[in-house]
Amino acid sequence: MTKLTSILVATDLSTRSDRAVRRAAHIARAHGAALTVLTVMDDAMPAEVIDTLHAKTRAALDRFVSSVCVGVNVTVRAEPGDPTTDILHACTADVDLLVMGTHRVRPFLDLLRETTMQRIVRHTSTPVLLVTDRADHHYENVVSACDFSPASSAALRMAHSIAPEAKLHPVHALNVPYAGRLSRTQAAGDAIEASFRKEAEASARSWLASETLPTSHMSDIQILPGAPMPILRSKVELGDVDLLAVGAHGRVGSARSLLGSLATDLMLDPPCDVLIARP
Repeated sequence: MTKLTSILVATDLSTRSDRAVRRAAHIARAHGAALTVLTVMDDAMPAEVIDTLHAKTRAALDRFVSSVCVGVNVTVRAEPGDPTTDILHACTADVDLLVMGTHRVRPFLDLLRETTMQRIVRHTSTPVLLVTDRADHHYENVVSACDFSPASSAALRMAHSIAPEAKLHPVHALNVPYAGRLSRTQAAGDAIEASFRKEAEASARSWLASETLPTSHMSDIQILPGAPMPILRSKVELGDVDLLAVGAHGRVGSARSLLGSLATDLMLDPPCDVLIARP
């Protein structure tokens, strides 16, 4: 288990970001970690406007942080700049976790271009926790999307570091490609699914044997038929799930398409708090 010693939370002072600051403080307090609260103001404004805005922003942030971060070793930073660039620059090697609130949904624009959150996740090797829910409790049940890759292993280990007492539930989506076209009868369809399931079970055994995982806190791997996103949403809707953990594929800075469709989709419309980690 990785010991968390330094946490960075980025805020734009919105209600969405307030929840992120509260969750970051909650985690920092539980781990005895240092917390940096960062807000970046757009520097494309006139200097006199930035000066006035900086003073008001810093005062508001100081008041909020002093009420939320009681008992936490906290540093507050309010500075002009470019949010993506400055947040990435602040994710130094000693930062164990970046915490952010969800972005404001803009359905049409989100289809055409990356959000700030997506750009940051794509360009950082630091695990990122996206917060949507109230931070008035410890994480107790974590569902981890599991494709038996190093990325899913990293997500599972990081989830255990963030929530060492939580129960971890690895879930593998058994998505049989072209299932409807490959089988003309129910029996043929069942046989094809059984073949894919047998292969997945073998991969699961190999993964458990070769990876260092927090098995004492893990339930048995569930192999469920279907696509990953609907399965995860169903888990959140039907169960008491606090956190979804997924691995990010592709190297840091890789093309948007290589990040992984599941991680990308969850960033756009997270059903609960989401942790994204790289191997």
